Amino acid sequence: MKRLLSVVLALTLVLGAVSFASAEESKVLHWFISGEITTMDTTKVYDTISGEGVFLIADPLYRLDQNADPQPNLAVALPEISEDGTVYTITIRDDAKYANGDPVKAEDVVYAVQRVFDPAVGSQNSSVTGIKNRLAVRAGELPVEELGVRALSDTVLEITLEAADPYFTKKLADTSYSPIPKAFAEEQGENYALSADALLSAGPFVLTGWTGTEISWSYVKNPNYWDAENVYFDEIVYQVVKDQNTALNLYEAGQLDGVNISSDFIPLYEGQDDLTKISTLRMTNLEQNINQLQGDGSYTPHPVLSNENIRKALLFGIDREELCNEVLNGAAAPAVGVIPNGIASAPDGKSVAESFGVLVNFDLEAAREYLAKGLEELGQDSVTLRLVTSDTDESIKIGTYLQSEIQENLPGIVIDLANVPSSVRFAEMMGYNFDLALGGWTGDYDPTSYPNQFETSYEHNHAKWVSEELTGLISALNNEDGNDFEARWEHLKAANEYLIDNAVVIPLEQAVNGYLINPALTGFVTHQLGYSVFDLSRAAFAE
Repeated sequence: MKRLLSVVLALTLVLGAVSFASAEESKVLHWFISGEITTMDTTKVYDTISGEGVFLIADPLYRLDQNADPQPNLAVALPEISEDGTVYTITIRDDAKYANGDPVKAEDVVYAVQRVFDPAVGSQNSSVTGIKNRLAVRAGELPVEELGVRALSDTVLEITLEAADPYFTKKLADTSYSPIPKAFAEEQGENYALSADALLSAGPFVLTGWTGTEISWSYVKNPNYWDAENVYFDEIVYQVVKDQNTALNLYEAGQLDGVNISSDFIPLYEGQDDLTKISTLRMTNLEQNINQLQGDGSYTPHPVLSNENIRKALLFGIDREELCNEVLNGAAAPAVGVIPNGIASAPDGKSVAESFGVLVNFDLEAAREYLAKGLEELGQDSVTLRLVTSDTDESIKIGTYLQSEIQENLPGIVIDLANVPSSVRFAEMMGYNFDLALGGWTGDYDPTSYPNQFETSYEHNHAKWVSEELTGLISALNNEDGNDFEARWEHLKAANEYLIDNAVVIPLEQAVNGYLINPALTGFVTHQLGYSVFDLSRAAFAE
């Protein structure tokens, strides 16, 4: 703590003298990103870090404004929607071009969406939902041409849904609906989007200096972008920064125009012009691999975590108030369940917490009772579980706390902690063969996306949980409820309760992110929904 305070005092003393060379000398923005990029393919994005990476090269149909409302982008207006709410007709700009000058056409959006579900592409993207025939296409039962998306002309796009979805217009702001030229992508083949040279941008910037493993790369202004005259920056330079002291040193030296700051530092920057706090919909969870993938492609019950009593011991054995208030210094709110507070309201106007109740709480007595039952059922005195987290400061801090908390509160459970690069953690979780992982989910337009993570057939069902009951609830939400908000809310409540009752996942906290941002930077948009917290496409330095 003394070391931390000395660092903070030193930084605070120089805060007023920070000079941002980028604002004074050129139209170059120096920005941060918290980890390595796993993909620059807009149709394969499945994590928030890669979502930020593709945001400046993509040109989605809509962009979300500060209030998370969709505004026309590549599309010239909001969609025309059929009376039954299942057919969306969208007109795109006739002046949109790729970086090489080729025109953007509606069929390019069709091709991009088809790539998400084409089994040959192997996308793990989970943002594109609701489109007719999507599951049959992904399963290889229908050709991609049968997907419910088609071009009616060079500028008119039609999307057909399985059922009405009141959130679908917002979902169209996802970068998965950004055009990809089929001829170019097929020419690149398996190399598509694996390097900057294997990409053809339709967005405000063109990627340079990235071949898949860099920790620094650039986005250069796209002169052929349809709204290039309103793109201020000539270049945006991204740098991977994981260590908090390094990030602050770079910011204070004017070498970065924005950095995220850990919970330790948020209270110390209160009142400063360059502090921005964003209450997010990101749920941080302790994920459990309940059924493990075997070498022959089959799944077998995890030797420890398939035991419900052990899972419930973990669920009730963690003090979320202590985690949020003492470890994270108030930069988070205790989870109330699987679905975060604030993503939607009940038909009567109540919040998620008010309507669904607080389903996860710290109950040491109950946790130890569950542990005793679980160990007896397993015939063991103790068990050892490996917990994998990303190697960022915040993840390491949470992981260290969980290790200490679980071992102290639940004697008989030993936690081996592994802090690895984000890309390694993603790979382990998507390999469905781990013990525990610090994961989470960021607001994806529709509350259904939270319980949907654990549906049997879902790619990001890291637990490999199998449940006809949950599948039925998700099916009702996706295919039957439509615009019936009362039925939708009841099914959301039931899915939320089901996951907690069975301890399928252990919700921990809902994040409040802190950032230090060059006060001269204007025009950027922040919001809770979608992959990218910051939309820098129209940002500028104040003159």
